[in-house]
Amino acid sequence: MGPQPDEICNIRKIKSAMKNRDFKHIDRKNVRKCVVAILCMILVLCAIVLFTKKEPQQPTIDAEQETATSSQAHIQQSSEQGSEVTAESEPETVCPEPEYPFRTEEITLMIEGIEREYTIAWVSDLHLVSDHAPGDKLGDVHAEYLDAIEKRYEELAVTPDGVHAQQLWADIIKYLNCQQFDGVLFGGDIMDYCSNSNLDLIKEGLDKLNTRYMYIRADHDYGAYYGGVFFEETEARELHQTIDGDEISHKFWDMGDFLVLGIDSSTKDMPEYYLNMVSEVLSRGKPVILATHVPYASQVDDSLAALSMQVRSTIYYWSSTSERYNPNLVTQKYLDQVYAPDTAVVQVLAGHLHASWDGMLSEQTPQHIFAPAFGGTIGIVHIVPK
Repeated sequence: MGPQPDEICNIRKIKSAMKNRDFKHIDRKNVRKCVVAILCMILVLCAIVLFTKKEPQQPTIDAEQETATSSQAHIQQSSEQGSEVTAESEPETVCPEPEYPFRTEEITLMIEGIEREYTIAWVSDLHLVSDHAPGDKLGDVHAEYLDAIEKRYEELAVTPDGVHAQQLWADIIKYLNCQQFDGVLFGGDIMDYCSNSNLDLIKEGLDKLNTRYMYIRADHDYGAYYGGVFFEETEARELHQTIDGDEISHKFWDMGDFLVLGIDSSTKDMPEYYLNMVSEVLSRGKPVILATHVPYASQVDDSLAALSMQVRSTIYYWSSTSERYNPNLVTQKYLDQVYAPDTAVVQVLAGHLHASWDGMLSEQTPQHIFAPAFGGTIGIVHIVPK
């Protein structure tokens, strides 16, 4: 409320008296009233200014338009439930192109219920050899094994056009970095034997990889073959843990609508505790892409058996007819879950054979065996909505 009429009159009287220097006619009581009136007028003006000032409009967020962003080079969340994958949005980066002209081996898998396409790369059976000559960092290699190692280096770990796996590894990382993959599966036998030199070279490449990966080890990754003659498997596993933790209980991705499950050490029968973990993942009610090094026998036709005999001169996959990979009771329990008519497995991915094969594992589940990386081949799996 503003000043009243009598207060305004008092103010005028005081002003007139002060102008004429007639201070004796100034009533002190009127002065106090005038001061109060002036203060009231100031407060009213301040209130008007505050209430008439336009307040800024707060931005609103539409929850349906938010996108989850995460990640970096490789994402491996170590938890009892494995690595949960979320949608990603990363800025485009310029990456060096590989010099080697890789061949790609591509398959397409349709999964019902997914909303977008996923692309996963597969690399296995590189059989990298780095400490093969007397001048190299031998560390773990006895001199008497150098001839055997050199033979592996020259005759196995090399592309048809003469590029050795030791040099090819850097270009594999460049190729993987220059593509838009949702993940990379390293399907075993990336190195030919476990040694400090081989592990250092593998780690150097993985440290430069800019997408998530899962490394499924096989016998050559852990084994003391040829050069790694000083290593026990327990020591090899400790060295592998310096790369990515190497925990079999974490070797799966939850992609939201489906799972990717890696079977580690598949050249050996499966331990009971590993069967329990795998069974738990298979029972989660989601489609499962199963990644293993050693493939499984086809119950549909004999084409895989014929190819295995042609390439390896033996049955080189898990089967009751295989001398090397004849499953025990625990492994058979696992295989029964894979072959079951109501299995959650919608695709099996494998390597190990050193040849490519695509066919049906059972009436309901396909299996693809990829050609080896030492031949210059990288596998690509397209997962699309059904």
